[in-house]
Amino acid sequence: MSEEARLKARTAALAVIAESGIAGFTVEAVAKRSGVAKTTIYRNWDTGNDLLLDAIDCMITSFPTPDTGSLAGDLREFLAEVLPMLDDPAMVRTMLGVMAAAADDPELDRIHQELMAERKAPLFQIIATARARGEIRSDVSDDLALDLIEGPFMVRILMHRGPHDLDRLIDVVCAGLAPRN
Repeated sequence: MSEEARLKARTAALAVIAESGIAGFTVEAVAKRSGVAKTTIYRNWDTGNDLLLDAIDCMITSFPTPDTGSLAGDLREFLAEVLPMLDDPAMVRTMLGVMAAAADDPELDRIHQELMAERKAPLFQIIATARARGEIRSDVSDDLALDLIEGPFMVRILMHRGPHDLDRLIDVVCAGLAPRN
């Protein structure tokens, strides 16, 4: 497949996701929209799920791994980059659609988990750095710390659709993770 055809297929895949969501995503829809033959698409992506995840991967930019000298500062910089992306309704629909589809599709779930592991790496680095500075309680695992960091923001974004209240949430999360005196 030529690079031009790859780009056309990927661009069309993004458009199909934005318009039809995960439920309406098909290789046929991508082929029709892009003008690239299905056989050509399948030469480059083994399955429709592979194309879907490749397109989603292109939607998400690499996340920063700040090191400001404090957990609160690192989270502020990290979330200042990440949260605007989640203000995009198409991105939220896509995220929720992938999670829902992955519940019924083991292959999509495997690919989704790999993608999420890659996306979580900067946060795990922020946690490791904060732990080395003594900012995280020793009885809190890295996985739990990640959940405590991501959880409040995901609830605000996905369930309440309200303001993020970034500074207040970070203060509360950091207080909960801080060592006990």
